Amino acid sequence: MNLFSKKPHKNVLRFWAMILTGAILMTSLSGCMGEKLVPTELSFSQVEYERPDGQGVLDLIDKAKEQAENYILPFGMIWTLRKIGDATQEFYSMMTIAQIRNYLDVNDTFYSEEMEYLDTFDARIQNSYNQMFSSIENSRFSSIQNMIFGESGAEDLQMSSQASSEEILSLQEQEKKLVAEYYYEYAQATVSTPEGEVLFSSLDSEGQSAYYNQFIQKHNQQFGELYLELVSLREQMAQALGYDSYTQVADLDMLRNSYTREDIKTFREDIKQTIAPVYRSYLEDFYRRAENRDQPGYVYLLGEQSPVPQGSWQETLDQFEQLYQQMSEQTGECYSYLLSHEFIDAEPSQTKANVTFSTLIYSLNTPFLFANMNGSAEDVFSISHEFGHCFAMWQQLKLGSQQEGRSMDVSEIHSQAMQMLTLPYYEIFYGEDAGTARKYDVYTMVAGILTAAMNDEFQEKIYENPQMTVQELNELYKELAMEYGLVVESPYFDMESFSMGWFTTNQYFDTPFYAIDYALSGCVAMEFLQMGLEDYTKALETYLSLVQQNSDYDFMTVLEETGLSSPFETEQMEALAQTMEDFLQGDGSFSADNTEQESLQDAA
Repeated sequence: MNLFSKKPHKNVLRFWAMILTGAILMTSLSGCMGEKLVPTELSFSQVEYERPDGQGVLDLIDKAKEQAENYILPFGMIWTLRKIGDATQEFYSMMTIAQIRNYLDVNDTFYSEEMEYLDTFDARIQNSYNQMFSSIENSRFSSIQNMIFGESGAEDLQMSSQASSEEILSLQEQEKKLVAEYYYEYAQATVSTPEGEVLFSSLDSEGQSAYYNQFIQKHNQQFGELYLELVSLREQMAQALGYDSYTQVADLDMLRNSYTREDIKTFREDIKQTIAPVYRSYLEDFYRRAENRDQPGYVYLLGEQSPVPQGSWQETLDQFEQLYQQMSEQTGECYSYLLSHEFIDAEPSQTKANVTFSTLIYSLNTPFLFANMNGSAEDVFSISHEFGHCFAMWQQLKLGSQQEGRSMDVSEIHSQAMQMLTLPYYEIFYGEDAGTARKYDVYTMVAGILTAAMNDEFQEKIYENPQMTVQELNELYKELAMEYGLVVESPYFDMESFSMGWFTTNQYFDTPFYAIDYALSGCVAMEFLQMGLEDYTKALETYLSLVQQNSDYDFMTVLEETGLSSPFETEQMEALAQTMEDFLQGDGSFSADNTEQESLQDAA
């Protein structure tokens, strides 16, 4: 995203509560990957929705809990657990379908009401499952829990159960209602125009840019108060669970098992010392050339026109098919399937939610890519990002796993690395402006890494002081943005509107503390730019290895197995900063050798 163009970025939504919960509940019972999972032959429009029996799932979980506590032999409990796996697959498959259709038309009352029902039972199922696992862990069957759930599954469930209890169930249900309220109110938020009050979400990209400051100033207090309600709820959860801060609960929820909160703090400081100065220098240079600040479509820090894809949104989607068929046989197969079976829906619509996400429909064994394209510079970068997730899911399904990765920090490498590997093909979308577009998107990646690290520290400080006011939130956001080099004081920059715009980041509301995973994985993904500039074939081979790693592997193990560097190493961060600076100072050249590509496809 471009933080300084006064244009709102698209909300990027990941169904992580749904994906992680469903994957743990369904795949942890075997402890290993199975046979290849074949995608459905249905198109999405042919897929039927039927409300799943949430209470039936809860009854099965209660039965397994009772068997763990009272049975002498484990066989009845294991049989019940497998029935739970089938039931949760049905529940979360239907929940995913309902959520997609709810976002396809936010005015559809049927799916809005279904999501209220599903969200309520989702919270109850997660909570009850964690309690059931704790019962097994404390029972005579504790010695075989690794055999039942798999070693990694048992570890993840242990972490998840530490972040939940029966006492906080009502708080979790309230939390989901507040998150749903955020999305509803955001979609209903208006701005004043010469034509009267209009929905901000109904405006096109140019209109949203024009009215962005008004939108921010008008709704900052409203969404700030809503967010502080969520903060208060989450702090109550932490206290009920015996933790000093909700930050500890969030790290457990995110399944961070290969590094600590102290490691994260050290990483953030490294970012301030390495990547932040690169970004800040371009920002300061821009303001030295501030006479160009009102140029339409100006790409801040680059001094060139904003890159816009040539052709319609449909042509862009079709061009992606050409691109991924050229990249490799595997990527071409995945994208063509998704497009032809309607599992990509990116058509622009005023009734669609302004979110971009990818998810897995478990019962259909297929990924789904959702976007609301608007013809802006973000379209290509957003689609390539989400396709990276979809392609990793596709490859894991072939290996018999319904997990893209064990945790978000792994999965976000898949998406951001795909963005880097797509850069050499930008001529397909941008023609002779491809170099500018590549520089713009690398600049966007740098901004994203810094922003994600800042978001983590922003939330950490809020949960350390949950009694903050909305004005204090705004001030904190400004202070940290300056510390990370994302803004500088200037008469040409509206610092007030910037400081009030933090609430447009949906992850604060629906996925707290997700952001640091994006920063860590972004630094790993940038290594594919380093590698690709020297040897694109090697970079692609490494990526194909990456997405086929065992989905039980944690973040650090994945890096080790694929030969990628750790973002916790200061030397690597310094090297990344130099690569970023060199690329942004260049002409944006980056190409793939087609001959080598064809050889790679033949070998595959």
